[in-house]
Amino acid sequence: MAEQEEKKRLFCPYCDEEMIVPEGAYCQACGIVAFYCPKCRKPVPRDKRECPYCGAEIKGEND
Repeated sequence: MAEQEEKKRLFCPYCDEEMIVPEGAYCQACGIVAFYCPKCRKPVPRDKRECPYCGAEIKGEND
């Protein structure tokens, strides 16, 4: 039997719907652009400059 690789499921941090494209940052259900920590991949509030879970620096579009 071939082993199936388990895919990591991502959920929108705003509406809790599953995001269809795992690498995407756009939630098709609510239309929000979600931000995820580049280190731990957990959702990060837009106004934060540091991940509340792992402490990684979050760089914004203007940084």
